[in-house]
Amino acid sequence: MFGWIVRFFGKSGVYINELAVILSRPKKYPSMKKAFLIIFHGQIENGRIIDIGDDPCFDSIPSWGICRPTTRRAVKKGDTLIFISKVDNNYLLKGWFDVGEKLDYISALQRFPNRQNVIITTIPSTHQIKWRYKKLQKSYRKRHDQALPEFLFYFDSDNVRYYHSQTDDHEIDNWKCRRIFLCKSKQFERCIEENSCLIKDTSIRLVCYENYIVADLNKWEDLDYLKITIEEIKKATNFETPIKTPKGQHNVLRFDKYSDDFFRLIELKKKQIAQTTNNDA
Repeated sequence: MFGWIVRFFGKSGVYINELAVILSRPKKYPSMKKAFLIIFHGQIENGRIIDIGDDPCFDSIPSWGICRPTTRRAVKKGDTLIFISKVDNNYLLKGWFDVGEKLDYISALQRFPNRQNVIITTIPSTHQIKWRYKKLQKSYRKRHDQALPEFLFYFDSDNVRYYHSQTDDHEIDNWKCRRIFLCKSKQFERCIEENSCLIKDTSIRLVCYENYIVADLNKWEDLDYLKITIEEIKKATNFETPIKTPKGQHNVLRFDKYSDDFFRLIELKKKQIAQTTNNDA
């Protein structure tokens, strides 16, 4: 699309028409790439930072499949996830990756059968009967006394029964319902009333359940060896948002406008370590 810009020069009264090219834009813009800062509770094992439940898992290729279910549902392919580990009272960078794929949990089980952050299995398992949400536990007992809530131990999909993985220690009301199906309390109350999972015959392969995140094969780094602290990240990026709420909780934080400076910090730290290594050689 072309337009004419008319300029007036001084008092001469002379007008000059200049041809200005105005680029047309598409009616619908693609969504911008987003970045997220994610805190997890970690520990040091053999010099590496790992999550207690191995989520995120930074084996090749990284994946994320248990924590922050609403964020996992919301992120899109190409978004950047930056993981900070709280180790004791320290906050250290673990690594980052771009979202490459979003899988349903059956596909995740098939691809990563030995990963702890795939919380389903086809093998029956035994778990201690403990509840995360005491209000729901009270509601269940009020209706069904001391009966075992068997519908919380498994789910059926495409004529196959899946169980709670033995390696996952989430409570009986806090694995499939919250981590996979993202059920809300009202939905849970209806299931309690019926003493049955009301989405038991729903295929878990539906797009709405593709919440297991796999990294882009070419866009990820495990960076715990750099020992970058959250203070260094804040200083390098001018990121001023508190990483904890007044109640001490850690929410997922948007990091879009800080990501360029974040990656410059990473490259700087790599060069510093390489230089130190060369000097020691």
